[in-house]
Amino acid sequence: MRKPAGLVLIVVTLLAWGCPIQAILAAFGLDERTIADWRDRACQHCQRVHEQLVVQQNLDLQHVQLAEIRAKGVGKVIWLAMGIMVPTRLWLGGVVSVTRDRKLADRLFTKAGARLC
Repeated sequence: MRKPAGLVLIVVTLLAWGCPIQAILAAFGLDERTIADWRDRACQHCQRVHEQLVVQQNLDLQHVQLAEIRAKGVGKVIWLAMGIMVPTRLWLGGVVSVTRDRKLADRLFTKAGARLC
């Protein structure tokens, strides 16, 4: 990367907290493609960490809660379904869909609950 690591950390943190990309562009004078690249790299890193620390571990999954959240966006509604290990509040995984249906539940179970069987 050609920018200081501290700037990357600030931008990724702002994105994680929901700061609009346009605000980051205005504040730091970065290119939109640069911000998208940093976001995508951070997402890939988080996915690898999740795979190593959560998915591949032998967790005590006696009490898991599966839930869904309805979120409104500009002109649309999306659903976030997630699985949480209740005693530790560890997020086991989640999926997003524009429809609340059996496919959403099946994808969540495959992602977060497959090891319950």
